[in-house]
Amino acid sequence: MASRQQCLVLFLVSITIVQINAQYEGYPSKNGPALQSSFEHSLELKCRYLGIDGNGTFLNWFKRVDNTDVLINPEKPVGHYTVKHTGKESILNIIIFVQADADVTKWFVKTGKPGFEFPSECEFGPIAAISSPQGFVDNKDEIFDSPHVSVTRTEGEILNFKCLIQPEDKVLINRVQWQFSTDNKTYEDVPNGVETQGDELHIKSIEKRHRGYYKCSLNNVDYRMLVRVKDRLAALWPFLGIVGVILVLVIIIIIYEKRQKSNKKSSSNDEDDQDRLSDPLVRTTGKSTDNDKKRAVKA
Repeated sequence: MASRQQCLVLFLVSITIVQINAQYEGYPSKNGPALQSSFEHSLELKCRYLGIDGNGTFLNWFKRVDNTDVLINPEKPVGHYTVKHTGKESILNIIIFVQADADVTKWFVKTGKPGFEFPSECEFGPIAAISSPQGFVDNKDEIFDSPHVSVTRTEGEILNFKCLIQPEDKVLINRVQWQFSTDNKTYEDVPNGVETQGDELHIKSIEKRHRGYYKCSLNNVDYRMLVRVKDRLAALWPFLGIVGVILVLVIIIIIYEKRQKSNKKSSSNDEDDQDRLSDPLVRTTGKSTDNDKKRAVKA
């Protein structure tokens, strides 16, 4: 009987020791605000081990989708997820938060610690998607949703932009703010001639002073677009350049032909003179004339 009691006591003590040694903590904390993120942004889920033995024996991260637990395989070298394990903590980094991540109902980590394979402190609920700017669509129905985008317009054209808010929330549309900058550093109100209404921006007749960066902001997230403005005659410059080259070539050809004709004429005159001098009749006539002059002098 005593041995049974001793075994029971040892068992309870061992459980107590394990519980003391196995202490986990999740971050962000469950006691904090609900998890949320904007699309195309990153988010970290972290599980810390506080046990005195110093090793949480972390194994894998999982996500629950449609009541099915799916193993998260980190993509290499850098993909949608990365996972980093140490003895003290395990970190799941959602590099690019997308709609599929917003559909996950649960995120959790698995350990090799007996009795604490799935620590409840490191279970995270769904991550809500915050409505935020994700791109632009213009009046030509062209969508711009990549970093460092730009659009070029000619003076006098109409330019309309709509800030793409995802997930779409019509209640928040009127909270979208528009700003303008010439250097993408200092932003201020949009220039004269630019009208904004909610998530839309309108320029009836674009001018060179409208050239610069336009930014729409919502929920501390912004999206930027560089607008370039071309001169109205810009399309004619290539044509005028070609015409100019042709005119120069024509002038060069005319000058060359005139010089050739002049050289040919001069060469022809020289040949005629040479032929005249080499003609026997011409030389005889010349000598008789000289003799006649001498006779005339003697007489």
